[in-house]
Amino acid sequence: MCQTAEISRHIGRIGRRSFDRRMRLASPLFVERQGEVARILNEVDRLSDRLHDEFITITEDDYRMFGPELKIVISTLKALRRESQSRPELRRYDERMREQILDLEELDHDIVEFRIKAPKDEELQQTLASIKDIDFSYLFK
Repeated sequence: MCQTAEISRHIGRIGRRSFDRRMRLASPLFVERQGEVARILNEVDRLSDRLHDEFITITEDDYRMFGPELKIVISTLKALRRESQSRPELRRYDERMREQILDLEELDHDIVEFRIKAPKDEELQQTLASIKDIDFSYLFK
């Protein structure tokens, strides 16, 4: 089992902070917006690193705890990206946000497919078991 509680807290912090920061971004005063965006993007990077590190230990129960929150973070990041595209001073973050969105969406997909669905797929498990019996050593001679 991965460190679900820690990942869930991390996602929750990002969600709350990103909402607060989105509200500040929408304000007419441009006060430390660039710093706010940089901070949220750094937190998303840390979350992504954490999910990559913990990927192999994530269980269905873990995902049930943080999966919905992860989807909220992804949708919030998409909204933040849309909002920042209309502001010339924030466009420099566009590519980084796009990459983070793609990374988190891919992680979310991979967790569902490989950590939740694959272990339940009997045909896949049988195929993997039969592959283990094949001797591939002749390929490297």
